[in-house]
Amino acid sequence: MDKWFNNTWVIKGISLLIAVMLFLMVNLENRGPQPGGIPGITNGSRVLEEVQLNIYYDEDQYVVTEAPESVQVTVRGPQNVLTMLQIGPEDYEVYLDLREREAGTHYERVRHRNFPPDLSVSIVPMTVRVTIQEKQTVSLPVEIELINSGEIEEGYSAGTPSVQPSNVDITAAQSVVDQIAGVRAVVDLAGRDGTFQETAGVEVLDEAGNVMDLNTDPPAVEVMVPITSPNKEVPVRIEREGQLPGGMAIESIVTEPEEVTIFGPVDVINDISFIDGITLDLSEVSESGTYEVEVPVPRGVESVSPETINVIVEVTEEDTREFSDFPIEVTGIEENEGYDYEFIIPENGVVDFQLFGSPNVLGRVNREDLQIYADAEGLGPGEHTLPLQFSGPQNVRVSINRSSVRIVITETDEVFSQGLADPDENEETVEENDNDADTEENEAGNEAENEPEPDEEPDEELDEEPDDETNGNENNEN
Repeated sequence: MDKWFNNTWVIKGISLLIAVMLFLMVNLENRGPQPGGIPGITNGSRVLEEVQLNIYYDEDQYVVTEAPESVQVTVRGPQNVLTMLQIGPEDYEVYLDLREREAGTHYERVRHRNFPPDLSVSIVPMTVRVTIQEKQTVSLPVEIELINSGEIEEGYSAGTPSVQPSNVDITAAQSVVDQIAGVRAVVDLAGRDGTFQETAGVEVLDEAGNVMDLNTDPPAVEVMVPITSPNKEVPVRIEREGQLPGGMAIESIVTEPEEVTIFGPVDVINDISFIDGITLDLSEVSESGTYEVEVPVPRGVESVSPETINVIVEVTEEDTREFSDFPIEVTGIEENEGYDYEFIIPENGVVDFQLFGSPNVLGRVNREDLQIYADAEGLGPGEHTLPLQFSGPQNVRVSINRSSVRIVITETDEVFSQGLADPDENEETVEENDNDADTEENEAGNEAENEPEPDEEPDEELDEEPDDETNGNENNEN
């Protein structure tokens, strides 16, 4: 026995036998019992899982709504061919050909091609259910959903967004189209402090608000969101200059619109109650009409909307109304503050005047609506000449029979008494002063006896301001 193992040919033969046995064992384990043959051309099989199922149909008219995405393919044949199929490029294909089919549900046999001719192919399932439907294209409006509106900069607000294009097209089967509830584009407002524009993707939603896997044309839209700064509506005040041509009166002056919107910081616009600075030159108004004027932008305000307004002026023939014995008021003097006054000119403190305006305006005027006054604010005791002023309704002018008044302001007893000392507290001082006064009076009397008496002079006459009732004063009240 030892001699056999020492023989090289015996060892080579045993090694070859073992190699052949190992090869056969491996092949038998992978393929099961095989008919006798030469190694290298032994048959075997392979199972290809989840092979994509391609479907061919008229994509211009139809859409597939039901079909399996993949199938299982089993191939059998020579091992060397199976090996090449596994490591080579996948040129093979399994497919359905529905190009001759119309809309509906069909049961079709799965086909295959481009497998090596030496292999047999079996497909599971061999027949599949597939449904095709006619395409439907719908055009739906895009709704803009603004999120994080609470995180916009303080005081700012978002207006109504605009979108371009406003509609998108969706192409799908009728059953899918019926599930669509709407189309939206989402825009984030966090941190925004001005009008902005951005591109937003389009989403298709079903009735439950879920996003559907559908494409839109176009897939995105341009959204513009106006962001407005803090704003406030304020009226407009029209100032007037010049005078209407003779014989004409203003019936009414109105603005259209009556209020404008100002935009700017909160601390600025809160201090503005109206807009002025718009002047209407009455000398250029010859008839009723509409005049377009620009609205000035107050200091600190970002913008005004609208930038121009219409001033509608109605004029008519002028009428006159006379008022007599109208009391003059003196403002700025309060008796409880220690001062009082009396009229010097005119003594009775009344005036006559004429009011000019349209008949309708004059017909609505009452005496209680008018005021003739002189302002004595800050004046002390003495005589003072003050200009007369008029206050009354708009669209009238006045002519007063005098332009000024003279008054005398005096201190009341209350003020005078406040300057005297308390007699009880200063009794001793008063007595001493009385004694001193008696002494001085006696000395003065002795000196007076030695001096001649002066000549008596006549009393001085008070100059009296002449009455200027003949001088008419015309005031325009805006």
